[in-house]
Amino acid sequence: MKKNNIWKAWIAGAAIIAVTTVGGLTAYFTDTQEKINHFTVGKVEIELKEPEWEKKPDKDNNEIPDEAEHMTPLQRITKDPQVKNTGINDAYIFMTVEIPCREIITVNGDGMKNPRTITPLYSYEKDLSWKYMGSYKVMNQEKKQTGVKHLYAYAEDSGKCRVVKPDETTIPLFKNVLFVNAMEGQGLEEQPFDINIQAYGIQTMNLNGETTDAQQIWQIITNQKEIPENYQI
Repeated sequence: MKKNNIWKAWIAGAAIIAVTTVGGLTAYFTDTQEKINHFTVGKVEIELKEPEWEKKPDKDNNEIPDEAEHMTPLQRITKDPQVKNTGINDAYIFMTVEIPCREIITVNGDGMKNPRTITPLYSYEKDLSWKYMGSYKVMNQEKKQTGVKHLYAYAEDSGKCRVVKPDETTIPLFKNVLFVNAMEGQGLEEQPFDINIQAYGIQTMNLNGETTDAQQIWQIITNQKEIPENYQI
């Protein structure tokens, strides 16, 4: 009798286990959602252009307009550096102009000679849409000055940078250059002299607390590109 009761108890226990196992297979309503946020990376890209200079005749195809070869004192020639925003983001624009210098004697309009001194060989008149930010003396290995480099920002006179939108072009920094009124016989004849122009572009957003100050923005460019020149006004 006791054995039969024990068997029945085991059977009952098995039934309980079976019920518990079936209960563990109960299905629940569930849902999953996924959202992918798409981003695109911007692009700052610029093009330095001189449309009036570039369309001048160049019969010998040496990339120097015929008009700019064999220049004479006080000769003026069209040259119009400007910058186009060819990227997809707004940009702030800066430009440097390096003018060659030589130790020479110049002559005034009345024919009077000036003392021999380091003199830029070319001059120009800056457009008011650009702000002058300083100059830097260019020296050779013998520590002799061979040029002067000027820095400009496309900015208001207050120092606030002007925004250049995609496909927009700045006003030319200047429209022509004038060769110095130098006396003959000082070694300038038949020598090549270059005007070196460089343009810089940088995004307008998220710059050091959204600054628009040309001096602060140029410092950012200087730090990032490790520019060694220290421009002084």
